[in-house]
Amino acid sequence: MKSRLTYPVLAVMALASFAAAALPPLSPAELNEKAAVVMTGQVVGSRILTVRKPGSAVLLVRLLTEVESTEKGDSLMTGSRHLEIRCRKIVESEMTGPVGHQSIPAEGARFRMWLVQNAESQWEPLEPNGIELLDGSAEMDFTGMARARSMRDFTIGGVVGIATLIALGVFFFRRRRSR
Repeated sequence: MKSRLTYPVLAVMALASFAAAALPPLSPAELNEKAAVVMTGQVVGSRILTVRKPGSAVLLVRLLTEVESTEKGDSLMTGSRHLEIRCRKIVESEMTGPVGHQSIPAEGARFRMWLVQNAESQWEPLEPNGIELLDGSAEMDFTGMARARSMRDFTIGGVVGIATLIALGVFFFRRRRSR
């Protein structure tokens, strides 16, 4: 007799595997359709905030850009020659494929971006390929940004795993005794 938990457990495992997949690149038509603004510009300043998680690091990048031209969404631009754009990149992730924005431009780099506004009305490129570097411009180098896993990470993971196994054992033991 199969347990009633078999199918829900399999469904959760299947959903978890889909959640671990990176977003596929968008076609040029999809980029133009989904973007509220298509612009060309140059990076004049940047800041990086690193949020560390077990097994990966999320890099939140703020780019201060000088707008050269807009191909779409000129009416949505604030009229300022400068625009702050938010990008993100996940390094050392267990997800397959590129995660976050590809080719985040370095300071001084020229680019073309397909932008949307997030829930906080901040501009960000479409993910994953809403950034195109122009004129052979350089992209940011994030090597060495993710930390090596420490013994503390493995200890915490082991304790959580053992506690989960004990909790499941107690649950199934009590359930079996109540029958």
